Amino acid sequence: MADRELVKDIQNAARDCLDRSRPYFTRFLSESELAQIKSVGIPKGLTALLCAGAGNADPLRCCLGLFPSYYFDGSVISDASYAVVSDENTAEQFPIKAVTFTFRKEDSVTHRDVLGSLMALGIERDTVGDIFVTDGKAAVFVYEKVAPLISDSITKIGRVGVQVQTDIAAGFTLPARKYEELRFSVASMRLDNIVRCVAGTSRTGAVEKYITPQLVTLNGTVCTDVSKQLSEGDVFSVRGKGKFVLQCIGETGRKGNIHITVKKYI
Repeated sequence: MADRELVKDIQNAARDCLDRSRPYFTRFLSESELAQIKSVGIPKGLTALLCAGAGNADPLRCCLGLFPSYYFDGSVISDASYAVVSDENTAEQFPIKAVTFTFRKEDSVTHRDVLGSLMALGIERDTVGDIFVTDGKAAVFVYEKVAPLISDSITKIGRVGVQVQTDIAAGFTLPARKYEELRFSVASMRLDNIVRCVAGTSRTGAVEKYITPQLVTLNGTVCTDVSKQLSEGDVFSVRGKGKFVLQCIGETGRKGNIHITVKKYI
């Protein structure tokens, strides 16, 4: 969906939510779509919450829920704005269903295998959220309307036979998101300095190979401002190099360089 069309739909939904006093939910949003919505804002009288399924507190893809502000009256999240919720009671308000695949531990199933099997059913990408794979089990959060199709249609993922249930299987714990911790020393917090480090190139190379060709996103939006100052918590991606979080801006060394810690999504 084009950004303008998405924003227009959200604005219309927000008015409907206020007029009819009922919640509205998007399908799973990409990082750039969510950034676009946040840049426009949500009208007063509404609470905007994000959810990717019960127990999924560190999601990559979320659904946005718009609620009349009184909807969670007395709750600690009643005034939250774009907070990620993963507790079971609140997550149940969202049209998200977990589907679990069980297979032999000696068999190999990857994230790509699971997504490929879902796409082969003709399911649209925005109905599929985060996918988790462990030994002998895989779980995927999906828009609830497509869950029956998945459970009725999938008997194999790739060449691996699977059993399907529309819930989180007993004994299955969502694995924690994995990161690689990287440490660098930079002259300043400019975007070109940070990209230079994670891409393993010079500042000129960072600009010419990645920033100018629009291959860098910052908090979900393409960023071509080489002098943009980054802050702790900023999430950025460099195409071909990965996705990162600026975890910590540390002390300044003797030569004036700043010590930083970056987490890379694995």
